[in-house]
Amino acid sequence: MGTTTRTHISLRTHAFRLGAVLGMMGALAYSSFVLEAFLHTGLSPLHSYVSELSVTDRPYAFLFRAGDITAGCGLLALAMALARQLPATRRRTSGCVALAVTAAASIGDGVWPMPCAPSLDPVCRATDSADLDQQIGQIHTLSSLAEFTGAILAMVLLSKVLRCTGHRRSAWWSLTAGVATAALGALEIAMALTGIRWIGLPERAQVLLVSAWCAAMARLLIRMPPLSAPRHDPTAIPQRTSLTRFRRIKPGRSWKRHAFVRCSAGLPSSCNG
Repeated sequence: MGTTTRTHISLRTHAFRLGAVLGMMGALAYSSFVLEAFLHTGLSPLHSYVSELSVTDRPYAFLFRAGDITAGCGLLALAMALARQLPATRRRTSGCVALAVTAAASIGDGVWPMPCAPSLDPVCRATDSADLDQQIGQIHTLSSLAEFTGAILAMVLLSKVLRCTGHRRSAWWSLTAGVATAALGALEIAMALTGIRWIGLPERAQVLLVSAWCAAMARLLIRMPPLSAPRHDPTAIPQRTSLTRFRRIKPGRSWKRHAFVRCSAGLPSSCNG
């Protein structure tokens, strides 16, 4: 194996490890809302959306928006590392694309935050409840829907790939996380439509679940063996450098000719045939 090949493999291995580490960092940043337990945000974790932490006029909004962008960049690196390490199948491609959509949507949440805080502003709450078309038309709402939809699809699709590669425990966890995330999302939508104000609880549980799944995928990648090139067979003879044109075209006649030469040189092992 040449020096160039070794260098290429080393770069691929380091890039893969870096993607897994960045994915772990993105998974942790995805749940940056837990910092509200230590900061005075003025929002109720039970009655407020997670996105209300990033509203422009809220304290520490910049910190939570930076967390969304950091999470998106880390999850994008995780999607690329998974696409590089898992077997090339349609489910792997679709699952990694779905995870990349989640990453891009998380960045979108940080760039285009929620315009107001419904849990604190009665006018904002009344507008969201009365004008559903206006709420759906907001960039932040669309990015949030794409974010969780992509996460659910990634969990379900990659669970099949993990099961086929022998990671049955990770596959079971991935499928369970996908079903649970979808159920929490349905519960959140039902609460929003019926006016139940405890919407913060299922949403935070949903975000934690997605974050835990991404961390589990990053941990799985870190524990996987690094990418390497096929083993070199020292007994194999490169055909183009060792065989003459005559031997490549007519190997039988070439063997007889070489056997005759070896026999004439006094090598009895070549005269047995």
